[in-house]
Amino acid sequence: MDKDLKRFIAGQLRAYRRAAKLNQAELAERIDRTSEAISNIERGKSLPALDTLMAISQTLGVPIREFFPDQGFDDDKSPNRLRLEAEAQASLRSLSDERAKIALAQLKALASA
Repeated sequence: MDKDLKRFIAGQLRAYRRAAKLNQAELAERIDRTSEAISNIERGKSLPALDTLMAISQTLGVPIREFFPDQGFDDDKSPNRLRLEAEAQASLRSLSDERAKIALAQLKALASA
């Protein structure tokens, strides 16, 4: 489970950091950590301490719950799939209500095709 949690947090962090248009060094500076620490988290090499995760959450403007899976882990999902879902979620959060409706309609059309 530790490995799955690392992968999940890694994907979420990368997606939300990119959505905020920050590189690893910029995020690290804003939360008073090293860019190596951010890199290790994003590569799934380490889990962030709770205070680090709270600082990341506040800096990126993302609720801390976004860094934890809602219903456990889906062992069938590849790290790439987890990353793609996290990026999609981060992109959706950045859209206006009107554009989110359009994006949802497009996703539904793709899913039913």
